[in-house]
This record gives sequence, C-alpha cells and structure tokens, in this order.
Amino acid sequence: MLGALSAGKKAATYGYKKYGVPGAVVASTGGAVGVVVAKKGAKAIVESKAKDATDDEESDDSETGSSSETYDDSADLE
Repeated sequence: MLGALSAGKKAATYGYKKYGVPGAVVASTGGAVGVVVAKKGAKAIVESKAKDATDDEESDDSETGSSSETYDDSADLE
C-alpha cells in the first residue's frame, strides 16, 4: 500500500501545480487506484502461471504412472 500512497502523493503534486485543488484530488485518486489495480493484475497473472505449472507437474505424474501412494500386493496373497 505504500507504493500506492507514494504514487498518489506524486500525482497530487503534479495535479495541484497544473490544475489546482480539483486537479490534485482527481490525479491523486487516479494515481493511487491505478497502482492498486496494476498490482492486483500482476499478482493474478503470476498466480495463474504458478497454478498452470503445478497442474502440468501433476498431469506428468499421472501419465508416467508414478504416484505417492503405493499398492501393496502382499495383502492379496493371504
């Protein structure tokens, strides 16, 4: 959240110098919201790629027949 506040402050300074108080309000709000949206978007993309990689690893295990669970044949001999 510190990044969004920092970006909002810089945007408010720019907006105030160019358009006065209304410009500061609009610019700071837009700047802070823009940073938050960008961070959430980037996080969603990274998580989806990580999930895809995990799914690929699980599908590779099922194709080769390897599994963490083992089957005990000796139980059938009794």
